[in-house]
Amino acid sequence: MSPFFLLFILIMANPAYDQALTTGEVVIRKWWFNTNSTKNQMTLQFQQAVEKPDSQVSANSMLISLEQGTEPLGNTTNVTALRSINADKATAILGSREGDATMGSPVIEANVFYEKLGFPPGTKFAIQVTENFEKNPYSNSHSPKVNPTTDEVVVATNPATGTQMPVYRHTELVIADTCKHTFIAGEAQKAPYAAPVDAMGISQGINS
Repeated sequence: MSPFFLLFILIMANPAYDQALTTGEVVIRKWWFNTNSTKNQMTLQFQQAVEKPDSQVSANSMLISLEQGTEPLGNTTNVTALRSINADKATAILGSREGDATMGSPVIEANVFYEKLGFPPGTKFAIQVTENFEKNPYSNSHSPKVNPTTDEVVVATNPATGTQMPVYRHTELVIADTCKHTFIAGEAQKAPYAAPVDAMGISQGINS
């Protein structure tokens, strides 16, 4: 990536959006008209800075930072969730059929958007995180969770099988009072099992 492109990104980035994320509120990150739908729909991408479990923040972050010589990871992770909204209703609130709040479009919180949509005032929203070992069957692009420091796929022992498996993250926009996160702590990937070598048998096979 060229230095000029990086400079362009820095100039175009919206500090108001980054500031909104630090409040812990759910904000609308991007929106676009869904050309794959025949029902006049727009897709809205919501984002929130969610606190990580203490076990992941302290022990795992410190281990990784020591191993990789990097700064320890923060105590939050930015997660996103998608919702499909009637395009006419969404456009009336957002002012356009396409936008990107990270690049200068209006920064709108989820509670403000849904209040204008007709939801009871004062309702708070959250993005619920559910981690398990199952890929989203309705998505062709759902990939396993990746360690942001090492770029390795996160694995953990699945209690149902007793074996290490990739961890998948699922997100959903919910009412804040009902939000219950389910995190799975990643593990160091075990070396694949190798059968013991019969040195005597190899020797006899070579000499025979």
